[in-house]
Amino acid sequence: MSGQAWGVWDGIRPLRPRALIARRETAIGPIGVVAATERLDRPTDWTFEEAHHTIVVHLGGRIDRLMCEFAVGPSGPVQPERGDIWIIPAACRYAALAEGGRAEFVELRVPTALVGDVPLAARVRHRDDFLFGSAARLAELLRGPGGGLADMAAHAVGDALHLHLRARYRPGFRHGARRTLSASQRAALVAAIRDEPDARHSLDTLAALVGMDVRRFTGAFREAFGVTPWQYVLRARLDAAARMLRAGDDPVTEIALATGFATPSHFATAFARRFGAPPSSWRRATWPDAGAGGVPVAAGREESLRSVHAPHL
Repeated sequence: MSGQAWGVWDGIRPLRPRALIARRETAIGPIGVVAATERLDRPTDWTFEEAHHTIVVHLGGRIDRLMCEFAVGPSGPVQPERGDIWIIPAACRYAALAEGGRAEFVELRVPTALVGDVPLAARVRHRDDFLFGSAARLAELLRGPGGGLADMAAHAVGDALHLHLRARYRPGFRHGARRTLSASQRAALVAAIRDEPDARHSLDTLAALVGMDVRRFTGAFREAFGVTPWQYVLRARLDAAARMLRAGDDPVTEIALATGFATPSHFATAFARRFGAPPSSWRRATWPDAGAGGVPVAAGREESLRSVHAPHL
């Protein structure tokens, strides 16, 4: 696929390789902390869709180009500056394509329960001086020689950060008071739909999963994900089918059934509407170096970095 113009990762194409210069990771109480420096001399993918909230603090470096995209939230080109903060809510897909120079940042992994299971809003270039100062100090301590005093200092900063997050990002939120899905409810729905695309995901079963009636659930789901439940299920099934088409030579009919489509014709129509070509044609076009059977020559040699818990902006 040389010469191809790369866009923000769509959940289907292989992820671009990472070039981490340095990385340190620890846990302070319930909060996971990663301090990293990454080289960006080639286009680099950063992606998230986690069960916890993720906060990324930009500490420095130079990024010539950054295009970011939230499933629900701000999207488009952006130029990070020192002190800028990205907030990526639990169960929200985020992808970015970065290039040029290098980036130095801290990633905080925040359990949903720490902020009262509140559905946080996605934010780009958010400012919070205390959060930035805490992240910068943690990065300094993690990169140092360590030892008893450094560990004590890191835990003191972590404890203060814990209290700050609870105070600032845990507003008055009462379950049932609004037609809103909590962070853990969002994560449960994403897992159910993504892990079993062939299951019968009806409004009744999805609403029951989060303990809502269908009418309230339908509005809450659209508010949380920006689409209707059926649109989300269909997109998840088509994405799963595209990954299967790309990964091997399973017949299109088998892929259709494995991803929850009642008939191959329904699958072909929906797939062409989403990706612009029928499944078989899309498979051939996606892998122009495929062998006679339509299987990419490099199949099996692409390592997905999505399963590697490396930091991202």
